[in-house]
Amino acid sequence: MEKLVKFFRVAIDQPGMLSERILITGESGTGKTATARKVGDALERIARNRGVDLIYAHINCRTTSGKFGLVQSIIRQAAPTLPLRGYGPIELLHALWDYLNEHNKFLILTLDEIDYYLRRTGEDIIYELTRLTDAITNVPQRINFMFIARNHSFMRDMSQETLSRFRPQERLEFPPYLEDQLVDILKERVKEAFRENAVSDEIITFIARNTAKYGNGDARYALLLLLSAGFAADRDEQSAILPEHVREAQEKTDPKIRDEDVTMLTDDEKLVLLALARHLKREKEAIFLPLEGVESSYRVVCEEYDVEPVGRVMLHALVKQLKAAGVITVNEKFEPGLNGVKAEVLEKFLVDLLKRRESDA
Repeated sequence: MEKLVKFFRVAIDQPGMLSERILITGESGTGKTATARKVGDALERIARNRGVDLIYAHINCRTTSGKFGLVQSIIRQAAPTLPLRGYGPIELLHALWDYLNEHNKFLILTLDEIDYYLRRTGEDIIYELTRLTDAITNVPQRINFMFIARNHSFMRDMSQETLSRFRPQERLEFPPYLEDQLVDILKERVKEAFRENAVSDEIITFIARNTAKYGNGDARYALLLLLSAGFAADRDEQSAILPEHVREAQEKTDPKIRDEDVTMLTDDEKLVLLALARHLKREKEAIFLPLEGVESSYRVVCEEYDVEPVGRVMLHALVKQLKAAGVITVNEKFEPGLNGVKAEVLEKFLVDLLKRRESDA
């Protein structure tokens, strides 16, 4: 935010001096849109204190339909008194420029998901829009641009004429959130959305770890898991979210274990996985389990299915194989856990599989 505000300060300190253009890139859920909107609010406030009439307009290009739809959206935010009927998109752009000039207003225009728009609709209107700042000379430059995209590869598809006008003076990349950053975000949302003590620090870390590992650091992914887990806890009339609710949330929103992943396991691996699922089902507040506890459950399962249990070294190897297959996760203490599936659901699936194996035998 600080970097973006500094970049656009020239539009406030020396309004009309030049047209500023910056490109923000980053994957979904890395905070691009939220940051841009907050920066827009801050710039409007700073400009107001300096006596500069600055408008911030934020357009989500994915929700606009065609050239006229994009220009329409810009006019509605930047110059709502301008009539929209009876004019083509190019005429409306020139009318926007005249409006800004006549009322001594300045515009910071953010085109969000510009890469999606260009690939779907073409570059004509973007060419005309950025050309406005060059086509009229000896007057203040009234429009500054913030472009937001997933990455900058879309620029390779632009014609040289459009690219020469579009090319940003600066680029800012938003990397995926790290686990500790996701923890901070989730803690803030928990304060706003949940009753006190409904979400433990362990659950927040569990969701953050899953998001960093499986959700590419996407904050929306983390918040969706949190919300879905909360709904599951409400349904079960629990006063707090349990790990099983998080696993259920991931199973519903972004399943990480497919039926065939489990079906393809060896019998020994299935028995270890069944022991883990049953133990987690009993230990409702556990995210990971000590290997000794899993081993005890595993021996009980082997006795139930009349199978000779493997020793500690082989058990250790089987856990590694399950982790490599993506069926379980293991923490730094080599304690196994489950992601992306409820322990109860996995237990039932494994029991059915093992029953079929016995009947086939």
